[in-house]
Amino acid sequence: MVSIRLAGPADLPWLGERDRHVDPDELGAVVRRERVLVVEVDGRAAGWLRWGKFWDEIPFMNMLFVDSQERGRGTGRRLVRHWETAMHQAGHTQVLTSTLADESAQHFYRRLGYVDCGGLLLPGEATEILLRKDLLASDG
Repeated sequence: MVSIRLAGPADLPWLGERDRHVDPDELGAVVRRERVLVVEVDGRAAGWLRWGKFWDEIPFMNMLFVDSQERGRGTGRRLVRHWETAMHQAGHTQVLTSTLADESAQHFYRRLGYVDCGGLLLPGEATEILLRKDLLASDG
């Protein structure tokens, strides 16, 4: 059984142990702003999706993580689709994300309908590929 819900304060210890890409204080603020989703499989937290706003306007998926044992089973796809539906219902017409060019996640996002819309070049790193998806009434 897969369920998706907003993260709450009780999730902070679990998230803080796993999401090391964000400062613990900022993680708490993002959870309070209701910008973290948790996916549970059979009642056990199995991943999360964290987002912010690009240009303070466009939803931007900053982090998608699914436990290794749940990968390839549709869990990540369901989590992204849930987020896209929520963003569409909130009145947004597009969403963004990014991934490094040397990561396989780019293929996952393209299968979900994301298209390349730019890149960011930082010294010593692979190109950060920016991806966009237009949200249509039939999405989700």
